[in-house]
Amino acid sequence: MAVRLAFIVCLLAVMPAAANVAASTRTPATLTLSSGTARTRSEVLSEKLDFDCSEAEQEAVCRFEARYRLRNGTPEAEVIDAAFLGLRTREVRVRFDEEPLPVTEGQADSMGPSPVERFGFTLTLSPGREGELVVRGVMQLERRFLPSGYVWPAVQSRHALLSPGPARATHWDIDYLLGPIRTWAGNPTLHVTVRAPSAWEVGSSPDASARTLPVATGWRLRHEGEQVLAERSLTAESAPEWLNVTLTKPQSWWIPGGVQLGLGARLGDGSRFMARLGYQLAAPESFLHSLSVETDFREQLVLTPLTQYATPQVVIIPSLGLGVGVPVQVLPEARPGLRLLADLHFGPLGAALSWDHYPALWEGTDSFSRLILLFQVGL
Repeated sequence: MAVRLAFIVCLLAVMPAAANVAASTRTPATLTLSSGTARTRSEVLSEKLDFDCSEAEQEAVCRFEARYRLRNGTPEAEVIDAAFLGLRTREVRVRFDEEPLPVTEGQADSMGPSPVERFGFTLTLSPGREGELVVRGVMQLERRFLPSGYVWPAVQSRHALLSPGPARATHWDIDYLLGPIRTWAGNPTLHVTVRAPSAWEVGSSPDASARTLPVATGWRLRHEGEQVLAERSLTAESAPEWLNVTLTKPQSWWIPGGVQLGLGARLGDGSRFMARLGYQLAAPESFLHSLSVETDFREQLVLTPLTQYATPQVVIIPSLGLGVGVPVQVLPEARPGLRLLADLHFGPLGAALSWDHYPALWEGTDSFSRLILLFQVGL
């Protein structure tokens, strides 16, 4: 999967050295920057990384803040040439002990599928100086593409014209580079906090495969008002080269469907032409709910709410549905009944066989059953 997800890498260098902020890639191994050897005399005591993520007009962004506690424990000053690298990153600002540092923006070499923007600055640590480096900015996230293959949910295959298709869960990735922190002296604790809308899920993908669904293992989750907070801590020495953070917006619990038109006949004694008009939706994906009206255009009129379980269509294997409903006969006399239905659809074309039974609910009425076969088309 060609991914161009937003990522950030903070490189602080004398030779140069590197300290991670975050990165996003579905092939994180290509962004491994750590040599495993400390290159600075100054050390990182701790790192706190905070992501505040939201979606507006179908665009997901995270405002980030990375805080590094630095200390030069040597008797000599250290001048550090620094570069903040980001993919799909903007509005980058750098401060040291609340004093802003001039940032020079430029183009860096490509690292993966997209060019990396370089934000350069210089940091000077005097002997014995301890302070906090803060980097802030905005990351524009790109949606992870998970192909559905050759499987179409029943509501989508049956109503290809009107149904927008299932609102599947949306995944965005932040791949957090941990390896570069090892190019600094020290073994800091890394604390990551992710804030997102409360309806979202926060987790990690076990490997770099785009087809791997994320899990919440290793994250401490809690809700605060309209946000969900996920936290995780680890040390630089024991951390892997990268840590994936996956933001998931769950799919809608219902999916719009479309219109159903049916033509056929009532079978058995008193057989006659029948027509059906209805609307169908899915909630959740595998359960279809419909309201239809049937008539023989002479004396019979029936309204039927119905719920059925329907399998998806898989390539050339049609969708099979089994359902139960409550037919309410309006004409020639009002009375409720029970409907059992089985249908088979290949795309928008299909056939439905329904059995209606009307019990004798009051004195002077007889129970009776009807079998109806209709050929259907979904819009």
